[in-house]
Parts: sequence; structure tokens; C-alpha cells
Amino acid sequence: MNSSNPACATSSNRKRKAEDPTMVISKRARFYAKYYQQDFSMPDSVIFYIAKNPKTAELYLKMVKTCKYFFIKNPIIIIPNLNTVGGKWSSDRLPLNLTKYNCKYWITSGISASSRGFVNQNVFSSIVQKFYQCDVKRLSLYSQVISFNDLSLIISSAERIRFVDVIVKHADSSNVPLEDIVAIAVKSYEIFDNKPTITPKTMKELSKFSHFLKLVAFTLNNVSEAFDIDEFCGYMKKNQHTKFYISFNPQPSDAYKNRLETIVDEILETKEFNYKPPGINFTTTQSRNS
Repeated sequence: MNSSNPACATSSNRKRKAEDPTMVISKRARFYAKYYQQDFSMPDSVIFYIAKNPKTAELYLKMVKTCKYFFIKNPIIIIPNLNTVGGKWSSDRLPLNLTKYNCKYWITSGISASSRGFVNQNVFSSIVQKFYQCDVKRLSLYSQVISFNDLSLIISSAERIRFVDVIVKHADSSNVPLEDIVAIAVKSYEIFDNKPTITPKTMKELSKFSHFLKLVAFTLNNVSEAFDIDEFCGYMKKNQHTKFYISFNPQPSDAYKNRLETIVDEILETKEFNYKPPGINFTTTQSRNS
């Protein structure tokens, strides 16, 4: 490749500044100062397509280390773990200002975001459009109000999902039911949600998803009486793969409790299981939990 000519000429004034030993030159300026026009062995259109469509983050890193051209044409910063506590973003304890630079971000491993104590609980609204891609395996959200659209951009690759005091909203501000969230968590094998939005058809809809059948653990706390417990029991007994944990709050009606007690008695009396017995927690008049 030919690197004889700079891609862009600098003014004489900028050259004088660069020559001034007292002038502090930014890392970004030094990076671009040594970018040269390249002469690739393949057609420019092919190289441009490769630059704009990296298949993996690992491949992209190899490309930009080989030649700055690929970063200039498609500026992406790879971030393994993205975290926020106290309203400030960081990656492995390194502070990040995600709105400062004119580039995209590729998150590859995990996201942990908390808005506890903040009035504005949607910490993703100002940064999610700067995500080039999100390949996270772990997604943990705490005290968060997040739009369904934003969530859909970060959840599809997540294998382990943990929601604590999280509310997902549609564009019309209505709460997104649990089944719609699980529908887009297609690679998950472990889901924890302590504040799910339950509807009478939640369990029936969940049972339709092929990836739901493959879950290893599914934990729901603060489940309402809207949860179809009979639909759940029928599905649970046919599922040999998933361990279920369900806790009810507010406490259900007496009629619902009676049904739960019948289910618990049946589980306790079973000596051999062809399914994984669930953990079911609720308050009875006898303070009996299972």
C-alpha cells in the first residue's frame, strides 16, 4: 500500500503549532496527523464495504490495528463492560463520557445500570442511539425506567438477565408485560425479575416461545394474582429443563391461596419427579411456604 501522501493537508498555522514544543497536542490530533491515503490491492468499494460492515468486534479491532483507514471510515470504540452508578458511566472502573466523541460504541460483554436515587430513571435515553451494536451476555438493570425500544437494542444477545425494580414502558407510557420482554430475550437462559408486569395471558404467551423452554432458571418476585397458576402448572410439569421460583405480592385472595396450597401439597406428596419442582412462596393462614 502507498502511504506517501497525507489524506488531508494541514494549514501552515497548524504546522507551526505542532512544531511549538510548548503546545500540547491531543491524542486525537496526533492520531489523525499520521493518517495517510491507502492504496489497497482490492477495489475501493470492497474495502469500504468491509470497513462499514465488520462482522465481529474482534475482527474490527484487528482491522483498525492494521490500518487507521478502517477507524476513519467507521469510528467505533469497543467497550467490554459498561456500568453506571451515581449517573456516571464507566468501563472496568475507567470513567467514560459517552456523549463527548463523534463515534459509535460496541458493547461486547456486559451492562450493569442503576438509577437508584435519581429523578430521571432512564439513563439509556441519551446514549443508546450511539450504540453501534450490543453483544452483551449479561444484562443487569436496577431502579430503571426504560423504553421498550431502548431495551430491544440491548437485550437480544443477553444470556443472563437481572431486573430489580425495573419498569419497561411503551411509547404511550403503558407498562410492557413480561411476555413481550421475554419474547425479545431470545438467547436468555437465566431471567430474574422482581417487579414483572403480569397479565392473565402472560403464562400462556410465554409457553409459546421456543427459547423459553430452554431457560435454566426463571425467577419472578412480587407476582400478582393475575398470573394464571393453572396454566403455569400444566407447563411446568411438561418442562424438564427450567427451575422456577415464584413469589407472590401483594398476597392473593383466599380462593387463589387455596389453589396454591393444593398445588404445593401435590408437589410435597410427589416422591419422584419428571420435572424440576418449583419454589413457590406466599403467605398462608398457617404461614406455610414452599
